[in-house]
Amino acid sequence: MATSKSYIAAGGLGNVKVNGEAGADHAWTLEGIVDGAGRVSVQIDLGAAPRASIFDFSIEIPMQATPTQGAAIELYKAGAPDDDATQIDGDVGASDAALGDVDQIRNLRPIGALVAEEADTSKMVASGEFMHTQRYLTLVMLNNTGATTNATDSNCIMQLSDRAWQGQAT
Repeated sequence: MATSKSYIAAGGLGNVKVNGEAGADHAWTLEGIVDGAGRVSVQIDLGAAPRASIFDFSIEIPMQATPTQGAAIELYKAGAPDDDATQIDGDVGASDAALGDVDQIRNLRPIGALVAEEADTSKMVASGEFMHTQRYLTLVMLNNTGATTNATDSNCIMQLSDRAWQGQAT
């Protein structure tokens, strides 16, 4: 009798860079964000269904000044349905811009955090994964570290990769 297994396969988006650097795949200006402020990425169009729904990320951000040890940069996602790119969770907008009001995160889904391991300016690195089934994806960060993020755009980077379930006969 034949059996099958499900494996994770790379999706159509591939590995993309999301940051404020010229030439990034998607814009998200993470540099120079002061404590208590947030930033919204450009809205990413993931394409028509069928599409991958699992996302891996790795984010790296150094600080300009000493953050509070254990404090975090909180990471969120906002979605919009396939048929209306303007119906965005939290009404955070669709362009790389400052988060208008930190209360907007109340209607977003958390995807992870970048925690200050030490009270120094060395880079913080974290990774994680999340599920997102809608066509449109916007990334949002809220800096609650007690310090400002590094001022150089090439130092503040998120790598984002999509993954899909793939059935294989064994």
